[in-house]
Amino acid sequence: MHSIQQMIEAVLRDPQAMVLAMIVNVEGSSYRKEGAWMLMQENGNRIGIVSGGCLENDLSNRSSQLFHTGKAELVDYDLSSEDDLGWGRGVGCNGVVTVLVRDIDENFRQFLGLIHKQLLKKEPVHFLQSMTDFNDYTYMDREVSTQMGIPLNSDIEHPFQTKAGQFQIADELFYSQLIWPRPAIYILGAGVDARPLATLANQVGYAVHLFDWRDGICNKNHFPTAASIQIGDIQKRIADVNFSPLDSVVVMTHDFQTDAAIVKHLYNFKLLYFGILGSKKRSIRLLDGEIPKEVSTPIGLSIGADGPEEIAISIVAELIAVRQGEKS
Repeated sequence: MHSIQQMIEAVLRDPQAMVLAMIVNVEGSSYRKEGAWMLMQENGNRIGIVSGGCLENDLSNRSSQLFHTGKAELVDYDLSSEDDLGWGRGVGCNGVVTVLVRDIDENFRQFLGLIHKQLLKKEPVHFLQSMTDFNDYTYMDREVSTQMGIPLNSDIEHPFQTKAGQFQIADELFYSQLIWPRPAIYILGAGVDARPLATLANQVGYAVHLFDWRDGICNKNHFPTAASIQIGDIQKRIADVNFSPLDSVVVMTHDFQTDAAIVKHLYNFKLLYFGILGSKKRSIRLLDGEIPKEVSTPIGLSIGADGPEEIAISIVAELIAVRQGEKS
């Protein structure tokens, strides 16, 4: 699973021809909704998905006709048929999916570069695309979007929730999408149980940042997918991090005194997710007798998890639930 920011970064670092497929409308049900992106590269590689596999081959075939053209087109896929005469050999998703397929020319590549600069500020970007003139597109930061009274996405109350879709202004139809920065998770403590958590979090799109004082266990050999690795006194290292309300933090050093110092520092920040590994009894001691509602402990969804891998699954499941607004 790739975030949109990761896809943009792939475009910016690779000059080869690419085509972007983007779901802009769904009527009924489908595997993925408006706002899903997929990149198709001229060398045949794909980044991201827009369905469970029933649309990707056709989109790849279409992309081969678009490379180096600067053109874009809308494609409708009717996935509602239950027999082999329907699209996708009877996938039966009961929906019609509209996909905008665009060759990424130099102008759009530069446009994505501007969006990327905004995302690096840990702020969402409001992307607008005309559905009548495919060369008419723009972006706004969230403040400008709200000031202009754009009807979609301007009332988002929870980070990472996106009401992507189409709306009308006068006689023109537009597609609107709020693009969020790649979610980040800071794992404080690099023990054996942190390894499956780092791997799984990366697989679902998180930028994983590791902190530990032991270089023998906190290294690229044990955490090959980590976005960054910080070695040294954790309390001092995190003092240099400007945590944002989009960030998630998991405390799992297994050292009580270290955890106490870390938790005291993290109280100064509003975080999307703040989890502490350990029993409820330990956390009560750690937090001086009271567990704030902002702190998740024991960490992870209650699924009867046992062992590092299952606990990692429960933690990532809780991260996703919080990110999607399904758990506060």
